[in-house]
Amino acid sequence: MTLDFKKLQLPTGELLTDEATRKDYGQNKFTQEIINGNKPAAVIVAKSISDVQATVKFANQQKVAVTVYGSGTSIVNGSAGQDGGLVLKLTELNRIIEINTADQTAVVEAGVLNGTLDKEVRKQGYFFAPDPGSKPISTVGGNIATNAGGMSSLKYGTTKQSILGLKVVLADGTIVETGGKCFKNNSGYDLTDLLVGSEGTLGIVVEATVRILPIPFGNPTTGLATFPNMKTLSVAVEKISASGLRPSMLEALNKTSIEALDALEGTNMGKNGAALLIFQLDVTPVGALTALKELLEQNNALHVSVTEDPQYAKKIVKIRQDYYEAEAAYGRLIVEDVAVPLSKLPELAEFVDNLKFTSPVKAFLGGHAGDGNFHPNIAIPQDAAVVPQDVKNAIEKIFAFAQSLGGTISAEHGIGDLKYGWITSQLGQDIVTLQRKIKHVFDPNNILNPGRKV
Repeated sequence: MTLDFKKLQLPTGELLTDEATRKDYGQNKFTQEIINGNKPAAVIVAKSISDVQATVKFANQQKVAVTVYGSGTSIVNGSAGQDGGLVLKLTELNRIIEINTADQTAVVEAGVLNGTLDKEVRKQGYFFAPDPGSKPISTVGGNIATNAGGMSSLKYGTTKQSILGLKVVLADGTIVETGGKCFKNNSGYDLTDLLVGSEGTLGIVVEATVRILPIPFGNPTTGLATFPNMKTLSVAVEKISASGLRPSMLEALNKTSIEALDALEGTNMGKNGAALLIFQLDVTPVGALTALKELLEQNNALHVSVTEDPQYAKKIVKIRQDYYEAEAAYGRLIVEDVAVPLSKLPELAEFVDNLKFTSPVKAFLGGHAGDGNFHPNIAIPQDAAVVPQDVKNAIEKIFAFAQSLGGTISAEHGIGDLKYGWITSQLGQDIVTLQRKIKHVFDPNNILNPGRKV
């Protein structure tokens, strides 16, 4: 269908229809699989909420797909333009409208970078808790779309726990506001929670009221502990989580991940064990450090190193933040994201560690062990046109095994294109049907990111 863009009246925005731009926005640059054939009809760069309204009204009239695009950091191709559809880019909506330390809130437009917001509120003694690996480059709107997690989600929750209210443009162009600045609000159905994690399928988030938290008093305690393997590490994580110490970070890395980081950072972490636990307590009660060391040693830790030096702590945290960069040195990285109940984490770790490959790939395992969320990553040859079949088979085995343990195929990266086929087995047909009914209420013509999420 040829779209008549003369009917699209953008108050301030920009319409891009050149071939190169359309092709570029047909796939998210961080998605590991090459998606062929997607070429949107146009990219609209919104510079005001009125531009967003005009775009969805046009799309609704033309019955054409519209996909919201932030920084394009989706791992699952969730914000790539669909073939013949529209891409609505929100990066120009990047104002921090208000920082209110008295209310412990901030109001931001969807295109504000997570890292930018965090830096600004830290100047006033606060921090923005969601910290995905893409923190410096991902937008708050994108974090909301996928309910992004990260290293601090163990203590502070995923993005959902930091969102108090939203301003949303619906499929017909109507603006609605959900929630507000109250920490508690039980006056109706919780539409804010429903919209967080909906991947742009129910409405377009243009503005958010977020919760900011005071920076904890004192210096955090940060450390490293090594273990014989990921299974014993996972058992220790379960014990720490039940101890009442309430760490703010429990991050795991397997042997190949440690080796990759040693190569990148010039460190020698691999000499002390085959699995590494990075931990942090941002509040350290009296006796907590001794108790933590004893707990680690009682649960087969080979070596424990702890520091309160803030500079060394930053270095340790940076090592974990460089996880993907270190692994990407070995090829094009296939990044996965599964989670299981905490008691099942040792079983998942052992299962993934025992996977075998015949093609020339390198497998890694790490992630947010404290909340049962592992990222099994596989580096394939950089010039590979397709993902090797044994890698695809391994990913399917991981998904099926995680589900068999009562887990999920997506903890924080979303569904997008790549995991859509697993939704029915994950949720069951009755829940899928119910969710599609909800989608129809919000978006009767199915224009908002159709074919994704549900």
